[in-house]
Amino acid sequence: MAETNPLKAREFERLHKSIEWSQQQLEFPRSKRVEAIKEFVGYHYSEEGAEKRVPTPFLKLAVTIFARLLAPRAPRVLIGTNEPGFEPVAANFELALNQIPAEIDLQHTLRNVVIEALFSSGWVKTGLHTVGEILGHDYGQPFVDIVTLDDLLIDMAATRMDQIQYIGNEYWVDYEDVMDSDWFPKNAKRDLKADEFTVIGSAGEDRAESISINSSAEVFREKIKLRDVWLPKERLMVTYAVRAEKRLKVVEQDEPKHGPYIGLGFDHVPGNLMPLPPVAMWRDLHEMANSLFRKLGDQADAQKSVLGFSGGDEESAKQFQGANDCDGITYNGAEPKSLQVGGVDQLGLAFWLQCRDIASYFASNLDSLGGLAPQAETLGQDKLMAEASNAQLRDMALQVIDFSKKLFGVLAYHEWSDPVRRRVLTKGIPGTNLSIVVPWDQSSKQGQFDFYDLDIDVYSLQDDSPAAKMQKLEMILQRFVSPMMPQIQEVGGVLDIQLLFEIIAKYSDFDELRRLIIWADQAHAPGAEPPGMPIHTTRTYERVNRPGATDHGKSQILQDALMGGQPQGSEVASLGRRSA
Repeated sequence: MAETNPLKAREFERLHKSIEWSQQQLEFPRSKRVEAIKEFVGYHYSEEGAEKRVPTPFLKLAVTIFARLLAPRAPRVLIGTNEPGFEPVAANFELALNQIPAEIDLQHTLRNVVIEALFSSGWVKTGLHTVGEILGHDYGQPFVDIVTLDDLLIDMAATRMDQIQYIGNEYWVDYEDVMDSDWFPKNAKRDLKADEFTVIGSAGEDRAESISINSSAEVFREKIKLRDVWLPKERLMVTYAVRAEKRLKVVEQDEPKHGPYIGLGFDHVPGNLMPLPPVAMWRDLHEMANSLFRKLGDQADAQKSVLGFSGGDEESAKQFQGANDCDGITYNGAEPKSLQVGGVDQLGLAFWLQCRDIASYFASNLDSLGGLAPQAETLGQDKLMAEASNAQLRDMALQVIDFSKKLFGVLAYHEWSDPVRRRVLTKGIPGTNLSIVVPWDQSSKQGQFDFYDLDIDVYSLQDDSPAAKMQKLEMILQRFVSPMMPQIQEVGGVLDIQLLFEIIAKYSDFDELRRLIIWADQAHAPGAEPPGMPIHTTRTYERVNRPGATDHGKSQILQDALMGGQPQGSEVASLGRRSA
């Protein structure tokens, strides 16, 4: 990284004008993103949240499920090499690189990027921090910072990412930190003044943070708004003050090919630079269903049931009203009639149920993806439906993997190029429970960076929670261990029941299980024959035919009934059964 001669004044002026034009093109997608976020947070989050009640938060449900499935944790990187003799260095490089996610809380950042991509497009800015503490990072620390659509600067004249002439972001920093920093030349800071802080965009549009922060926010220290702009062709990073239009720093950076900005988008739109966010497709059904449900709620509130008396006998009417249950009264008036007005419209309720099912359908079957309820009457059918609904999810997961690979490519580059950082690695000895401590510094890096190949362990992206491990354990025991137990015993293998229950207690968060079962000391005495299963076993299979009920099936039966259909007796009975 080296400072270069500044851009020519005319070039900088054209760059600034192009950025301002691109900012105008982003006003519409930015406004739609903010509107969608308001629907996401609902009516009760803040004064600037959704304008109306959101009793059925489909967007919140869908975004939460997809974010959990696509980014349950930070991925693990794999480093390999085809160069003979460099395998030990590749193994150490892999250990060093996998320390970074915990150091920079990459799991939290990755989840936020996925959420941003669901609403618009997700972007991060990566690099090796060299500006002291001005941006909140330690000197020499690798960083991965979220860049929201509100702060993104991108060449909107391009139709593909490989065509963009610039990309960057804008941000607020403390004015005093800028003026005191040695990073910016003194002559560049001359006559530089603080800006009035606001959460309103340059064109007067709302930003996402304006949902919970008042536009006239009072700050403790004065701030200034800066822009970092990456020029891929020139390999330059330009930093300048936005409102003063004053260049502060122009630096030549030896970054990886795609530069310090990495984007995540799920659906490419032919001939367009910006992707189509999933929330944009879910939002219409979300708003329609909520508008309809609010109307149904108003109808329910307006429902009224009263008794009507005819004949003009007010005394009898008063006696009737004041009588308790089973009381005897003298009543001479006409028989009162029950009068009902208002109430939930049956066709409207059926339509709302249909909207709910369609919303789940276009979000790849949320009930199945989120594990909200089985959707089929049998386990086999439910499994097939889950696999089908995961087709779109798998495509989105591939996008996340590709994004993660680019991200780790930048982190790997900076880890390899950093001449100062020193790490201590714990390296296991294959075939033993022993490990050794090895240093990782500049002297440990042999060969060139291009000698090493980087890949993402896709299985490391899966949910690794105790509940997930418990499900895996149960599946392995049922599908592999139990059926093959006779073969295992034939070759002298036994199932360590005590260890099994210790694992169950650990993953189920039920430590009392360890004390619930008392193990005999002789069971593990030296020379004692380990317990095993009987050689001859008897199994009894009992098949019970019990009609099932699912949420989708019950919803369909109810819709048919509300629209005048005549459901069969068994279908009506299933409405009262608990969903399978």
